[in-house]
Amino acid sequence: MASAFTAIANDASAAWYNPAGVAFTHGKQVMLGTDLILTHASFSTNASNPKHPASSNAKSGSFLVPHGYFTYWDDKSSIGAALGVNAPFGLETSWPDTAPFASKSTFSRLNMVMVNPSVVFKVSDTFSIALGADYGYMKRVDFNTTIQDTTGSGDGWGGNASLMYQGDHFNIGVTYRSKIKVAIHGSATAKGQLAGIGAITGATTSSANTSVTLPDQLNIGLAYKPNNDWTLSADIDWVNWKRYKSLDITYASAAYRAAVKTLQGAVGAPATGATSIPENWKATIAFKLGAEWAYNPHMRARFGYAFDPTPINNVDFSPSIPGNDRHLFSVGYGYDFNETTTLDLGYMYVYILNRHQTQSPATPARAPNSVKNGDYKNNAHVIMASLSHRF
Repeated sequence: MASAFTAIANDASAAWYNPAGVAFTHGKQVMLGTDLILTHASFSTNASNPKHPASSNAKSGSFLVPHGYFTYWDDKSSIGAALGVNAPFGLETSWPDTAPFASKSTFSRLNMVMVNPSVVFKVSDTFSIALGADYGYMKRVDFNTTIQDTTGSGDGWGGNASLMYQGDHFNIGVTYRSKIKVAIHGSATAKGQLAGIGAITGATTSSANTSVTLPDQLNIGLAYKPNNDWTLSADIDWVNWKRYKSLDITYASAAYRAAVKTLQGAVGAPATGATSIPENWKATIAFKLGAEWAYNPHMRARFGYAFDPTPINNVDFSPSIPGNDRHLFSVGYGYDFNETTTLDLGYMYVYILNRHQTQSPATPARAPNSVKNGDYKNNAHVIMASLSHRF
């Protein structure tokens, strides 16, 4: 349903979408599943790129992203709990070393797990609230270029709160999640020009540190059930991506810092001895629509559409995330094997608008960012499956 589920949250995945929805379930529920994400990206220069004409294809991606949810509700005490384990943030992009912008980006990866425990309270027959914690573990973060490879890992904590109003025909759901600042510790390895300088100074590797702030977000949902067969839903999701202002990498080795500073001076960049890549993302508002048709007592068909605007500005754009505004179209199917076990299947096509990039600046003079200018084409397919059991 294109994730327009905040005001429905009637199965174990409520642990993520809206834990307050657990108050309107019964007993225990568990859901296990995975998404298979298939990605494709290509690039060709335009006249604003000093290396025009040239083209490159990113390595096609194939990623399995698992999820698991557990909920419990005690009707006698009007209290419950929820636990979610998933990966709501993540990316991987792999461009060849021959790409025109390879000195800026070749391989990028953010591989993380989110653990989300919550406690649920029922305030009245129609209203509930939930409070919880969010633990984010980035088990692998990579940012590689033809100049250096950097890798690391780290974790951080945040919190969440949610509410649910459930009426006869209308539901309202709200979920808020705080930002999570993750301190990342790892290493940097010099390559290419930097390796040549590092070989002279004995500084081809160094411990390296950075941080990533996952955005705070607010999800507001409305669901309407005109009859027993149909459920219609809509979500508005605000994501505060402006938390992502820059990617700043510092190096523990003084010799490595000196080598970086020498290279920066050689390309005409500010010679700081650290790596600082401006991002300056902006907050976004996504719109989602979903529908479920229970055309059979044991079967349901689902449909969804979402518009998700890009947070990336044209000046600080990076090929490591070569996206643009996205339209998402989804269909799904739910089948009850019996009163306790359900299989849910889904497919989503992610149509990413082509990016005609022309505003990457021609600075620094000897290694201009304008090598990122060109036309980027992307799309993705997502195949989803979950198995739920109630007991």
